[in-house]
Amino acid sequence: MASTEEDFPRGGKTKQTTESKAEPVRRHTEVDNLFETHEPEESKKRKGQKEDALKKAKRQKTSKEEALKLNTTTSVDILQLKSLKVGTLLLGCVKEVVDFEVTINLPSGLLGYLNISNISDSYTKILSDHLDSASSEEIFSLSSLFSPGMLVRCVVARLDTAKGGSVSIQLSINPKEVNKGFSTGSLKAGLVLSGCVESIEDHGYLVDLGIKGTKAFLPKQAAKDKTNSPKELKVGQYVTSLLEEVKNDGRVVCLSISPTAVAQAVADTEHGWTLTNLLPGLVVKAQIKKVTLHGLILEFLSSFTGLVDFMHLEPEQASTFSEGDNVKACVLYVEPSTRLVGLSLRSHLLQPGGDVDLVATERIGEVAHGCKMTALHHLSGAMLKLPDQTVVFIHRNHMKEPREAFNLNRVMAKPEHTCRIMDFSPMEQVHLVSLRQSVINAPFFRRYHDIHPGQIVQGTVTSLQSHGMMVKVTDYIRGLVPRTHLSDIILKNPEKKYTVGMTIKCRVLSVDPQEKKLTLTRKRALVDSSLPLFLTYEDARRGRVSHGFIVCVKDFGCIVCFYGEVKGLVPPNELSTEPVIVPENMFYVGQVVKAKVLNCDVEKEKLLLSFKAVAGGDAEAPPKPTFDFEVGKKVEVKVVSKVLTGLEVSILPEETTALLPMMHLSDHVSNCLLLWEGLQEGDIISNIVCLSKKKPNITLTKKPTVKSFLEEGGVVAKEFSDITVGVQLIGWVKNIMPYGVFVEFPYGLVGLAPKAAISDKFISDTGAHFQLGHTVVAKVTNLDEEKHRFLVSLKVSEVTSPERDGQARLIRGLQERKAVMEMMASRGDSDLFTQLSAVTIGQKMKMSVDEVREDGSVTFKSDELSAATVLATKDNVPSKLATGQKCMPVILHVDLVTSQVYVSLLTKLTGKRQEVEAGSTHTATVHHADRDFAVISLGDTAQLTVIQTTNHPNETFRFDSEKLTAGKTLTITVTKSSCEELEGLPLVSWELAPPERKRLISDSKGSKGTYRYGDVVKGKVKKVKPTCVLVTLEDGSTGCVHVSEIQEVVCVGTFPTSLLKIGSEVTARVIGGREGNSHRFLPFSHPNFTYSMPELTLLPSKLKEDADIKPVKTKEKLKRYQVGDDVICFVSKYFPTRKCLEVTTGPSVTGTVEQLAMTSDPKVCFIYT
Repeated sequence: MASTEEDFPRGGKTKQTTESKAEPVRRHTEVDNLFETHEPEESKKRKGQKEDALKKAKRQKTSKEEALKLNTTTSVDILQLKSLKVGTLLLGCVKEVVDFEVTINLPSGLLGYLNISNISDSYTKILSDHLDSASSEEIFSLSSLFSPGMLVRCVVARLDTAKGGSVSIQLSINPKEVNKGFSTGSLKAGLVLSGCVESIEDHGYLVDLGIKGTKAFLPKQAAKDKTNSPKELKVGQYVTSLLEEVKNDGRVVCLSISPTAVAQAVADTEHGWTLTNLLPGLVVKAQIKKVTLHGLILEFLSSFTGLVDFMHLEPEQASTFSEGDNVKACVLYVEPSTRLVGLSLRSHLLQPGGDVDLVATERIGEVAHGCKMTALHHLSGAMLKLPDQTVVFIHRNHMKEPREAFNLNRVMAKPEHTCRIMDFSPMEQVHLVSLRQSVINAPFFRRYHDIHPGQIVQGTVTSLQSHGMMVKVTDYIRGLVPRTHLSDIILKNPEKKYTVGMTIKCRVLSVDPQEKKLTLTRKRALVDSSLPLFLTYEDARRGRVSHGFIVCVKDFGCIVCFYGEVKGLVPPNELSTEPVIVPENMFYVGQVVKAKVLNCDVEKEKLLLSFKAVAGGDAEAPPKPTFDFEVGKKVEVKVVSKVLTGLEVSILPEETTALLPMMHLSDHVSNCLLLWEGLQEGDIISNIVCLSKKKPNITLTKKPTVKSFLEEGGVVAKEFSDITVGVQLIGWVKNIMPYGVFVEFPYGLVGLAPKAAISDKFISDTGAHFQLGHTVVAKVTNLDEEKHRFLVSLKVSEVTSPERDGQARLIRGLQERKAVMEMMASRGDSDLFTQLSAVTIGQKMKMSVDEVREDGSVTFKSDELSAATVLATKDNVPSKLATGQKCMPVILHVDLVTSQVYVSLLTKLTGKRQEVEAGSTHTATVHHADRDFAVISLGDTAQLTVIQTTNHPNETFRFDSEKLTAGKTLTITVTKSSCEELEGLPLVSWELAPPERKRLISDSKGSKGTYRYGDVVKGKVKKVKPTCVLVTLEDGSTGCVHVSEIQEVVCVGTFPTSLLKIGSEVTARVIGGREGNSHRFLPFSHPNFTYSMPELTLLPSKLKEDADIKPVKTKEKLKRYQVGDDVICFVSKYFPTRKCLEVTTGPSVTGTVEQLAMTSDPKVCFIYT
């Protein structure tokens, strides 16, 4: 009947031409080959021109078809989130099903979400009709249509980006979207397509394949399950079906979902597969085209190329593949816009329409120690082996903290790792882990099983409903705060107190992991309660007192609920010391009360409570000794736990809770993270000073400068009234804004340093000069008595620093680093820190060259530093080294964060040390520098020492060239020839040496390095001018080749610069330098700004190794010219006003030729006029 309606519709027969039927097929083919649309040709053309255009278009189309017919793949990587686009087809596995959404596991551990409205048009129509109460048709829930482990073909419908930047993948299995590449004419028997049941008929089912004009019928005898028994299908149910018979040019299709028939189906070239209609889940026969370290590149269906990443190879067969082998593969994903096709060789995916076994996820949340890295894939991540030999995968993003830069050496330097199991990916059958300390240390709330009643959690308000407030605890867990639990009292307008996005703290009332329901409370009396919690009836022992809330008020008393399912009854005679006639007049639902247990029957789960007996309860905990807080008071603390913002500590002996922020561990910002890493739970820290007291915690500080300021009785303002203009205070940076820096002082006072008062120099970016926690000296400049605000200045010229304060800060900073190293070494967790703690600056050590890198740096091997990475930068390697060569470098710096040891082989450092005397002055050179400290050498004495990178805590730098960097020279004065606190190194004071003008490339120009006279360099031609050629060198700087330095023999009338083409590679030698002007900076900020560039030569005679090239000054060059000499000149330009010609004979040598001197015939001079 359906086909009859299509051929003979009501209202008359519609003419169907052959062109109208073939048009959809032709359109798909064009998109498949070219992936672009073409605009129609203009019709108004001459006949010959039109024929030429048609031939040209035909040739272009043929060449493009040949180039784009095959999707080329050159590298192998796992499926990344950034690679997904709307329209990407994926094979997924159902993870869990809830009322209105299905969570689907995608390849590479990605998660997608299938909304109830994205299943099929027929199912959506039933839902819509049911809501309108116009249909009595039965609606089947998602749990009856989908089951965990089911494989489905889906398409990316939408990529939603939340406010925090996280991306949610919204999927669709609507056959109209998944099978949109098919038309009635492209259907053939043997194809395996996905669809959804559209309706249930007497003898079978109508299945929606999403193909316009096609009716698909599934007979009941062909609807069989794995046991070959008839399978009852429901409207909206997803099916993977085999096309057994195609009739009427694809308008009628007969299907089968028999697992045996579907599993044996293999895609073939006869089916007419293209990149437009290629579907995930297809099983294909492929041939290995290339074997790489990260996977395979396959060729299948005679014209397609796909990649198989390392996670989709069978572990036991990963090393047995070779080029030319024939394999059976399953299509994982298809990205039509980039023509990227992913495949899998895993056996559990090679059966279309099958299910995937979901491994029990009890291990999710487990922390594993002693894990070893077995394979590293730099673009994707790494494989780890747990102590029980389980192989897990860690994504590249989870090998670092969210906002940290990825450091491969830091990860590789550790012989063992500690990780936390995040999830299980059924597509790859592997657990996913994380190395982030924030994930390992934090309470892991990925599953509802991890949350327990009575627990304090922090979440974000997502919505306000009539029945309560929805709270996001983590990205995977949502909770509900009922309306009666929004506050201690019933709120009539909760939107006035709560807004979407607000961060709140709640206590868990109950949790149902099976139903994934979490109930929270915001009642302050429950959240801040210090009484014991009744989580079970066993906890409600006789005589104990706890907080609860009333859930029912009746004549026979009040029912009080605690946590979980624990409830109790308060009879009327125990409601109050006064007689209560009507309980409803005194109590209300949601009221927080304090109840005492009179009797508890654990077996029958009955609890008898009392309100009036609370006053005499014996369950109150004895009062703890109070801590007498005072700013500046010295205390000793014990580390209780480590949080991202610092350390939670307990003040001894009162055991008062306090917070030691990370920024208050040291005056040096770089030391704060090291101290936080080194300290562990249970460590005792002494000489801590009380800083401020704000509810609920006491804040402490370990900053030596702040401690000494408080102890020595400096001017400390306790209140705003104590502040006067001109007073100098010690504080620390609390917040950085574009308009200035907020500085906090003891007693909680906060002042603002405006942008103009931060430095004596011009400041464009406040965040580039200070970090949170930076210790500063501030001077009060302005007071606002009315608003209790004040301004401060951080200019070095306006504040004074105590004498020798810089040397004291240096010694304290180095002692802190040494203490951290000794702490880590004493724990004995790793040989790495034991080896690093035995190394000192200036120590010479026997090593052998391990690798010479392309950038000129060298790595070394040493028995004494076997677990660390030993590195010498290019500037610290004086000559070429060979792998395995023995040498004895000197230690420059030990980096605890990256576990790297920096060394130098410079002769002036490895030679015999000479003694230095106190008071002597030397020219020092910086060899290594970080944010706070720099390692310098004292002239030619082979002595090394350490200095601070700033002489004043408030010092700022306008340009990077002002900072201490490797290679910069200083003028130092020796204060002590051997300082015990510096492990015998000299203690010096320093100032920057005057800048040297003998340079070839200016630092302000952003050069990568400098060149010496005679250096041989390589580069590419950047620009060709008549008298010079600009060359871009390998380090990014620009050099200049004069026209006279291109050819050995120059013929008159030729242009030597025309021999060089832009982009050609050249080898040159440095023969000098020249000044140049730049418009990179504004004139008022950089008046008369010039930069220098190297002068190069391309003459073969000067490129020889034995060439004797000496620098010649311009004056000496001019002396070589004598009157009457014949010289070869190169024309630069002609000056019409002066009537002369400017010529050049060599670098930095120019001359002029008067108009009358250009020819011997005066008549010719008229030509130039």
